[in-house]
Amino acid sequence: MMDDNVYMLKIGGSVITDLSRPNTAKLDEISRILSEIKEAMSKSDFKLIIGHGSGSFGHISAAKYNVQNGLINEGSRRGAALTHLVATDLNTLFIKQGLEMNMDLYPFSPAGFGIGSNRELQSGFTDHMRFALENGFIPVVHGDVIMDYMQGVSISSTEDVLRFVSKNIKPSKVFFCTDVDGVYDKPPNENPNARLIKQIDSSNINDVIKNTDVSKNRVDVTGGMKTKISLLYGICRDTDATGYIFNVHKSGVLAKILSGNVSGLEFTTVNR
Repeated sequence: MMDDNVYMLKIGGSVITDLSRPNTAKLDEISRILSEIKEAMSKSDFKLIIGHGSGSFGHISAAKYNVQNGLINEGSRRGAALTHLVATDLNTLFIKQGLEMNMDLYPFSPAGFGIGSNRELQSGFTDHMRFALENGFIPVVHGDVIMDYMQGVSISSTEDVLRFVSKNIKPSKVFFCTDVDGVYDKPPNENPNARLIKQIDSSNINDVIKNTDVSKNRVDVTGGMKTKISLLYGICRDTDATGYIFNVHKSGVLAKILSGNVSGLEFTTVNR
């Protein structure tokens, strides 16, 4: 059964961190994004689960230690712990920023509530997250290193975490914030002739995933845009939610799209 007034919002790591500088958060951007969330929640009746990427915090250390491939050498355990710590460092900065703005954010680390198998978050506990929602909190999850039955450890992307949570807390809308206007057939920052794909559903999902190129200019151990599209479509297919991928860098767009005021906005819609 869908939770009609529950939304999920995924904020890309490239949005809230400086990808050119390790472990560097864009605090002004975090503040602006939270301000728009707060504005939308004051105008519309919905509950929200936020998930944010790790950007220059988690991806760099994860790539250095090859964490996604599990416990493969003597340095793997150290790499897993360090990657988890920097991911939670960013989450702490995000939560603190929200608390300073009188927003009732509360952290939920996937390493503490879930376990994976073959690089996918498979089982865990989300009743506490539902309880938090019912009591007025805004749960905040993030991409994380989790224990993995098959390979010891693996990385669960923010999208995978939200996919897992959505099995028990079924959202009516899922929003993916990024640094471009939606899904393109080529990375738009590298290809001026890239075409915006306005609608993704069962009729074109396979072609979209096949033809969407991965940017050559980013370190992303969680698979880039292809994986994000696939996981968002999976959430929408399994929960009957409507998904949106849009450019959060454009001031005011987040507040409008959360409030349902989408007239004139550029974005990609995802349906089952």
